[in-house]
Amino acid sequence: MSQLQLEQQHHDDAIFSLKQAIATFDIAFSLIPTDAEAISYKGMAIERLAELYSSRLQYTQALLTYQQAVANYNTALYLAGDDFCNHGLKANALESIADLQLNLSQYTEAIENYQQAIVHHETSLRLKPMKVSAFVLGQTLSKLGNCQEQLLQKSEALKNYHAALSLFNSALPPGDKHIRYVTQKIQKLVSS
Repeated sequence: MSQLQLEQQHHDDAIFSLKQAIATFDIAFSLIPTDAEAISYKGMAIERLAELYSSRLQYTQALLTYQQAVANYNTALYLAGDDFCNHGLKANALESIADLQLNLSQYTEAIENYQQAIVHHETSLRLKPMKVSAFVLGQTLSKLGNCQEQLLQKSEALKNYHAALSLFNSALPPGDKHIRYVTQKIQKLVSS
């Protein structure tokens, strides 16, 4: 329902629908509190709500809501610590927090969240190796490099750009735009 409302530009209705969905998940969890998969679905609904807040420039509310999503993924991981999907979901939520912090020029906080996201992306990739997971990890490393570059942490940025490039080379066809982008970032830092 919320997706249809978003497509029709009914943002207030979409927020209401997402809040209703989250409340319904809460009722379901009170009956079966150990269902890790259901808990991760609630986390995804919360994350979607955070994205909506962010798109409406309600950054404080978005950050708080993303943190609620991370808390849900923590619960799911407590119940099923070797679930590659929940590690990936938590990594994505942490990365969304970092992206928002980066846009707000909160570089130090963004770096911390990118680093935490990387740990969970790596765990997800270790549990279930997939090219898409390698690509997503490469994107996060590239974003971390961008943030470090903003703080003039040249050697750290280069290290992360090289790691991203390695992952992109293993997951993407030669000449892909992500490979070109990171290669240009490396060349720029090396020549400066």
